[in-house]
Amino acid sequence: MNNFLMIDSNKIATAKQVYGVACHFANVASETPSQRYGLTKVFYASLNKFYGDQDAKMTHGEVTDFFEHQVVPAQFLKLVRKPKAVKKSKPKAQTVQQAEIALDVNKPKAKAKKSTPVNSVAKKMDNRITTLETKVSEVDTKLDAILAILSK
Repeated sequence: MNNFLMIDSNKIATAKQVYGVACHFANVASETPSQRYGLTKVFYASLNKFYGDQDAKMTHGEVTDFFEHQVVPAQFLKLVRKPKAVKKSKPKAQTVQQAEIALDVNKPKAKAKKSTPVNSVAKKMDNRITTLETKVSEVDTKLDAILAILSK
């Protein structure tokens, strides 16, 4: 730990140090482990954004200062966005037609006939075989014509 205290306070903080500060802030601000896990990522991003907007880097002196805080500084808290609350929609009044449609939808329907899916590979092979058979029959007719000419 003596080596840590002997580091120049103006030296640029490493990514691990910035992440450590984010973990510390998440520990301070969270109530549950899952919340702490999510807040660590949020604080890490907000720290990087804060210093990125100022074209500055966190220094070793700031890291040691942040580790002594037991409250997250306001400048970082305002960068953390709280999730929006999900609005609960009130059920709308249905008309008679809408109610009948809803009832019809819930009725069991007759099972549709299942058609066998067409295998595209098999269909291509069938087409190729058909074209080959036609070509072979054409060649046979030409060969018969040639043999008839030669046998005369």
